[in-house]
Amino acid sequence: MSRFYSLVWLEEVSSTQDWLKEKSINCVVVARRQTKGRGRYGRSWHSDEGGLYFSFPLTENFKDEQTLPLVIALSVCQMLEDYGFLASIKWVNDVYIGGKKICGILVEKTKDRTLIGIGLNVNQKRFTDDLQATSLLLVSGREYHLADVLLKLLDRIDKNLDLLKERGFQVLREEIKKRLLFLGEEVVLYTDPPTVGILTDLSPEGYLVLMTAQGEKKVVSGNITLRGTMLS
Repeated sequence: MSRFYSLVWLEEVSSTQDWLKEKSINCVVVARRQTKGRGRYGRSWHSDEGGLYFSFPLTENFKDEQTLPLVIALSVCQMLEDYGFLASIKWVNDVYIGGKKICGILVEKTKDRTLIGIGLNVNQKRFTDDLQATSLLLVSGREYHLADVLLKLLDRIDKNLDLLKERGFQVLREEIKKRLLFLGEEVVLYTDPPTVGILTDLSPEGYLVLMTAQGEKKVVSGNITLRGTMLS
């Protein structure tokens, strides 16, 4: 039985994550607009009408739970591939098409639930230059039915969560690795001071493996970009 048997579709909320935090019900909540959409580190997420913004709770225990952002990102890529797009995962929680962000994922723990939030750019016609973002409409030239995209994505997520729960991250690792942005390239990890290295692998725990001047380094968290660019 699918986890996603109950759905609430709203016109506008501050954020779907916050809406779920205030409710004790377990459902998928979707909004046409968010006034305070956000991503990791509290960054704002552009949430005008035309995008797909939704959150859902997980109450199960998962093997390799720290890999949930990557597993959700893989699900987004697979759904986009079903539509004919070529998508990549920018570790740890973003999806890119053609060098521009098309999806962001937010995973937050509460006392008894894990909340998954997803923002997917679908039918937006423009973004400000500083966002370096794109949408399915801008890439393909046509509009998409948001409910159809949502249902296809939930189906992919449901199947991958089953695999993660039953068999752990290892069964999904190679599928994620082959879609990993910057694999084999020189990247900058924004630590203090910044770390520069070649992105060589994705570890069994879902961490990045960099080959630096000081040797191999496993990256547990942080933001990376291709050296010489400003992708965010």
